[in-house]
Amino acid sequence: MDRCIMIKAAEHKPTILVVDDSRLMRVAARKILKNDFDILEAQDGEDAWEMLQVQKDVMLVMSDLSMPNLDGLGLLARIRGSDDQRLSELPVIVVTGAEDDDGTKTRALEAGASDFITKPFESVQLLARAKTHVRQQHTRLALRASENSKQQLEATSTIDLVTGLPNQQAFNEQLEQKLAYAIRYRTDLAILLVQLDRYKVLFLRHGKKQAESLLTQFSQRLTTDRRREDTVARITIDTFGLLLPAANPVGARRVAEQLARSLAEAPLEVEGKAITVTASIAIHSPTLHTDSTAEGLLTDVRERLTEARMAGGNRILLVEDGTTTAPLSATRTADSRMPAAAVGAAEVQAALEALAAGKEPDQPLDGLVRAVMPVLTAWNHQRNDRHTTLIEALQLALDQQERRTAVSHPPSRS
Repeated sequence: MDRCIMIKAAEHKPTILVVDDSRLMRVAARKILKNDFDILEAQDGEDAWEMLQVQKDVMLVMSDLSMPNLDGLGLLARIRGSDDQRLSELPVIVVTGAEDDDGTKTRALEAGASDFITKPFESVQLLARAKTHVRQQHTRLALRASENSKQQLEATSTIDLVTGLPNQQAFNEQLEQKLAYAIRYRTDLAILLVQLDRYKVLFLRHGKKQAESLLTQFSQRLTTDRRREDTVARITIDTFGLLLPAANPVGARRVAEQLARSLAEAPLEVEGKAITVTASIAIHSPTLHTDSTAEGLLTDVRERLTEARMAGGNRILLVEDGTTTAPLSATRTADSRMPAAAVGAAEVQAALEALAAGKEPDQPLDGLVRAVMPVLTAWNHQRNDRHTTLIEALQLALDQQERRTAVSHPPSRS
């Protein structure tokens, strides 16, 4: 079996992996690129994938689409789906031929191709594309190294530099201490994880400075009315952790609902303009045992937070009984109409059948859309959040409709 061949220059050069089942095409590419790059060659996707596992210095992959064993699309899917950030962010130039139609090229683009080049390729064009993508990859790696250094520096501190709150390291230490105390003296302990919904969109829309201002305002809401013994910390870029000693599930839920009401009634500000934000909140107030661990408790509450986010955000989930509620419902009576009223799988199926038959569905449109939001959100995550803007726009429209309904159907007063 023709294995990958490495052509090494005397001096260090960026490394490119050329993947093509045609030896003539590999030789042609090598002749054009060898003066500026070290070249690896692979005859199909499987060979290329094996080489990428051991060659950590590859800066660019140039791959044909039509190959035996594992074709170009299959190789691209493995690279983009890798858990190794080095691979998942690796630039891939797809080499297309006369046999590749527009549909094939579209699939390659959707799968994450960085660029295209058509064979037989021109030497100037091939060299220019290679230099451009390698230079961009160098920049990405330098930025990542800088960010990693910053994170390592921050990890040695116990204070978050943006909000002034304790950071994840301090939060973990506090959790260990408060858990040990609660187990020893048989008292309650509640853990809340609070994630600012759609922070990535807010960051892209308003920029780093304003996004960090939102985080600071958000952290101030979290610390308002907290007891001296409580801990509030920023534990990831958009997530905060609260430790509430001696708080039972009812008390912990009350804290979550107070935060939800605060966000609904008093929006945050960006450049002097009000902006409504929501939060996903997970609560864990477990029955503690001598073998309870901080890691185990955090795993449970993180899973519930993920479920809240996947369900569209703007809700509270409890670990104990799986109870779920949209935070805004805390201010409504039982007879208030909510667009998120239960529309289950059967209702969605019935609505689809009605639409297919050219009939008007019985179910309200906003309820149907909200019901399928978890599916859309999961689908988006499987595609590396490529359609986040669309998902966020749908969620925003649903939230606005919910608020309009709340205004037009206020809670009854006794």
